[in-house]
Amino acid sequence: MNRLTPLKERHLLRNQEEYQVKYNYLKFPSPKEAATAMQDRKTILSTFESRVKWGFHNSKVDVTKLSKGCQLCGEGQWSCLFINNLCNGKCFYCPTQQNDLAQPETNTLIFEEPQTYVDYIRKFGFKGVSISGGEPLISFDKSLAFVKAVKDAFGDEVYVWLYTNGILLTPEKVAAFKQAGLNEMRFDIGATEYKTDKLQLALGQIPVVTVEIPAVPQEEELLKEKIRELSALGVNHLNFHQMRLTPYNFNQLVEHDYTYIHGEKVTVMESELTALRLIQFALDEGLDLPINYCSFVYKNRHQKSANRKKHAPLVRYPWEEVTENGFIRNVYTRLPRERQGEVLNLFEDELAKGWVIFNEKTSRMDFHSELFKRFVALELPLWVEYHVSHIFPQETGINDFTRIPLNDEREVVVERRLANLPIELDDEKRKFFLSLLNQDVQYKESEDSKIQQIMTYEFIPEGLGDYY
Repeated sequence: MNRLTPLKERHLLRNQEEYQVKYNYLKFPSPKEAATAMQDRKTILSTFESRVKWGFHNSKVDVTKLSKGCQLCGEGQWSCLFINNLCNGKCFYCPTQQNDLAQPETNTLIFEEPQTYVDYIRKFGFKGVSISGGEPLISFDKSLAFVKAVKDAFGDEVYVWLYTNGILLTPEKVAAFKQAGLNEMRFDIGATEYKTDKLQLALGQIPVVTVEIPAVPQEEELLKEKIRELSALGVNHLNFHQMRLTPYNFNQLVEHDYTYIHGEKVTVMESELTALRLIQFALDEGLDLPINYCSFVYKNRHQKSANRKKHAPLVRYPWEEVTENGFIRNVYTRLPRERQGEVLNLFEDELAKGWVIFNEKTSRMDFHSELFKRFVALELPLWVEYHVSHIFPQETGINDFTRIPLNDEREVVVERRLANLPIELDDEKRKFFLSLLNQDVQYKESEDSKIQQIMTYEFIPEGLGDYY
């Protein structure tokens, strides 16, 4: 067996831990099978040539004509409100249990009233809002109220879309959403055996109509016919998701002869290859239907990074920086007592402007990374650590936090916690870190576990995921 990098080994072990004994029922590719499949993927991608455009660190294709909602998602300017957790569909691929009416929620925050959610959108400056579930049409009045409240407050400044399987959609409901100002309606037609009668109710009424479905391998030929049909109907966008294994859908997915691949979560290899072949098919057919493959690595990397970046500036100290991947970088040293006076004098100006802070009790001096080269020259021990931000309805009592008032009656809390144990920077790692600060380093997996940690917290990786 080919040796895995420390990062891949960690992903594999975490996946084994998640599924325990059930892991043994999953078919993963051998190194030879994985190499063959990656070559197959490379062959498909070679046929795209200049006909497509890649985006978001080459993890999403084709971004030539993305829905505005998808653009805002990738830019981190989107809030997804789960209006309920109840669904009337029975999709075998659904990753989560949907059997609770629940309250509207996003990022652990519950919003019982539309106006408070409007205040949240305003406070954090979101430019896009999606209404999801569950199935939003089960809570039609509530979904409509939230759409109307957001559009009344922001108009064209905030783009609003709604996800639905369409089962409960009627002309009257379409008219109500149109009147409320809904910009886009997205249909999972996989829930209705790929019937298009309900989405046709929205065509010509809602400005943008999108189909968003998983790329189901055994339905590839049917999906080719559906691509032709959707193009002829005038559907604006087609989004394919990569199928993901979860403890909830495990029993349904293992009934199919899928090959699973590791990563931060377990996904279906054939689903990705199917999505890419379907894009190739549409290009070769010359169909006027923009198709976007929403890979798991895109969603996992960019959506999480965007969420971190939204909150990190609220809990970042002046001497810290937010990395490309949305983590808060903190560099520090510990000063021997005999050198404290010397170093404090050297950085008197930086102390005054908040780029350096010294804790006399712990002898710890934190400093802005632009000063890193000067601290290296002082031959002091150096460490780097990373923090991650989270938003909560109230403080946990464990971490540093900032209160964010939404209105006179409601506030939320943004906390920061340590994402890793501090990494001591020896000579080799200092050279690496200097190169990183000089922007002479690009992401790649490392055999050194500490350098890999730094890479993970600093960068968003490039490209689609490896197969293993």
